[in-house]
Amino acid sequence: MPPRITVMLALGLLCGTAAAASAQTHVSHAKLAKASADVPLFTLERTQCKGMCAEYKLSIYSDGQVTYDGKANVSKAGRWRATISRQEVNDILGNFQRLNYFSLENSYAGAGLGPNPIAITSWRQNDRVKTITHDEGSPFSPEALTTLEERIDAAVQSADWVR
Repeated sequence: MPPRITVMLALGLLCGTAAAASAQTHVSHAKLAKASADVPLFTLERTQCKGMCAEYKLSIYSDGQVTYDGKANVSKAGRWRATISRQEVNDILGNFQRLNYFSLENSYAGAGLGPNPIAITSWRQNDRVKTITHDEGSPFSPEALTTLEERIDAAVQSADWVR
């Protein structure tokens, strides 16, 4: 086979392989983006206490979708969905960043099952995930953590919930 044809065939094979690899990478990025959208960006869960504390979990996604699971002592029991604005999501993310959330302790404990509920927050940033368990009666937790929890609750107060 003449050298010119051999080079042309080799280039054709190389281009075809590169195109296939590029298509595979595109598919992988699309799957990764979908998987990221399926995982909450941040969550807030409030658990039981000795009193009549509301027990529920909020999961908020990067596109503004919110899932609410009402468990006990709540006005809306069961699973509900709503949407908040991306600006609202970004504002809450700013609160996580200003708090330097990843540098905080994993737990701010109180004296066990007390009159105060436990708030469990989590934040996913790329491949990092941090979860903090916060007894709301703990004298050791940063005030800004309570403010963050309240901010997440406030973001969904006026949402239109659907089943």
